[in-house]
Amino acid sequence: MNNIICQFQLIIAQKINKLIYTVLNFRPLKGLISEEWYVRSDIKKALGILCMIWNVLKDIIWKAFYFILVIIVPNSLLAGGLGFEDNKTLGNMFAWTFLICSCFMGTFTNSRIVTDGNEEDYLLLNLMRIDAKQYYLTRSLFQSASQTVYWAVAFLLIVGRICPGHTGVFLWVLLCYICCRPIGEAVSLKLCEHYDKIPYQDKSSKVQGGYYMYNFAMVLLAYLCYPVLYLMQSRLGDKHIQVFHPLFDAGRFSLGLQAVLILILLVAAVVSVRYLRAYPKYLQVARICCGFARVTEKQKQAESAGSIETKLENSLDEDEVPERLFPNKNGYDYLHAIFFERHKKLLRRPSQIKRWLAEGIFAVAALAVIVSRFVLSGAQFQSMSDSAWKAVNLLLPILVFVMYSFSSGEKLTQAMFFHCDASLLKYGYYRTPEAIISSFRIRLKYMLQTEVAFILTFCVGVFVNLMLLGRFRDMLQIVAILGCIVILSVFFSVLFLCMYYIFQPFTEAGNTTSVGYKACNIGVYVAAYSCLQLHTPPTYFAVLLLSVTVVTMVVGILFVWKLAPKTFRLR
Repeated sequence: MNNIICQFQLIIAQKINKLIYTVLNFRPLKGLISEEWYVRSDIKKALGILCMIWNVLKDIIWKAFYFILVIIVPNSLLAGGLGFEDNKTLGNMFAWTFLICSCFMGTFTNSRIVTDGNEEDYLLLNLMRIDAKQYYLTRSLFQSASQTVYWAVAFLLIVGRICPGHTGVFLWVLLCYICCRPIGEAVSLKLCEHYDKIPYQDKSSKVQGGYYMYNFAMVLLAYLCYPVLYLMQSRLGDKHIQVFHPLFDAGRFSLGLQAVLILILLVAAVVSVRYLRAYPKYLQVARICCGFARVTEKQKQAESAGSIETKLENSLDEDEVPERLFPNKNGYDYLHAIFFERHKKLLRRPSQIKRWLAEGIFAVAALAVIVSRFVLSGAQFQSMSDSAWKAVNLLLPILVFVMYSFSSGEKLTQAMFFHCDASLLKYGYYRTPEAIISSFRIRLKYMLQTEVAFILTFCVGVFVNLMLLGRFRDMLQIVAILGCIVILSVFFSVLFLCMYYIFQPFTEAGNTTSVGYKACNIGVYVAAYSCLQLHTPPTYFAVLLLSVTVVTMVVGILFVWKLAPKTFRLR
């Protein structure tokens, strides 16, 4: 317990010092507080209590958001599209999806021990010399217990209102979650020992491919189980709107199945706890996950890149970057062409991952529609097509949040900073208004080009699936939907680049210190989430979306022209 308290105090003290530093350097609040706050124990205690309260509330709110966006919204849309909306079936769908996504996927791919080391781990393990085994075990125990409590509160707030008769089922799911946590930690440790590196950060196609395949299989199992059961039972002639699931709807058999599953998980959890307690190589895990090189990786990347001028001299070698690739470019166009060529894998990877994910989702959806056309009767397929089209109309506002989540603009701007601007901003010529505006124009063009493949994939996927459903008569609305996809992809690319140039929030150590940038990020998230509450025809929504996004992009670009020459600096 003393170890947990010591860790907690150190982490809170670090957060308070960062908060004071941020407020001291935030221009609108400059002069409101003084540097004496660093040594005022009474103020730090008050801020510590506020931080604790905020952390608890933040975790509960995020749990509630996760449950709404990942569990409730997709399953409600699936249920509405297929025609079963009874409370019992919906509650069982929520429980099943949470069981798969949070217990069997999240706990195995989101370890509390084998992490991509952060400053807290480095501070406590390397600088404060806390015993690695005690640190990892106590932190894992504390976080598992706190997360369980937060989930319980979120369930009481949400499930108690939406599905009041499913409290027992969700308590059972929560017990499964408790058992799966140590199992996931043990599996992560085993993989880390086997590969001698963080398994989920491994760049080899075998490891990373297995990681993505496992996640993809779990997502399919979570969301397609009930639609498949519905199609099978409809084929067998069951006309009831309640879908039968053997884990929840078979009376005593379901209770027995639940008991067997929890017993298996409990035995596996006990074995995993014994393995975690006896594991002898926590120090090696700490060196792999949060050594100095790992924690300062981003900073080292920026520093090891050195001066871009030196790199440009070396890049004139024929073997490195052939000059004939860019014969018509000069100045900043030539500099950025070399930068994009050298880091093309890093810069294009987020867009490629989005494209692969979209291809997988739409391929599965198209396969499901084709199978349904053969399995269902003509009337049943038409009914499903009408229900799916109604769901698509409801999904259009959700598309804003989906495209926001899929946006790779923030990752691209981070790559631009750490691999280019962190070095070049040290030189006066690169901080001139002409250089900043020229770089902004070139990068905006490149970011839009990287989104083209994803936009085409998304549009083709939506169009093909709607055509397979026979929605030829709704072509105007389909065009509006495709237009929204294009608008949103362009909008989020422009928005994140504008925010980067206006605030330049990154430090060489890899932190984000700009309060304005964080506030804008929160504002964008809230605006995207608020669109979930809109219900309007696709054509009207497309016109409204076009107006808002165009105005926002124009204002953002004008702000860049006005403010970036003054604010685009190293922090």
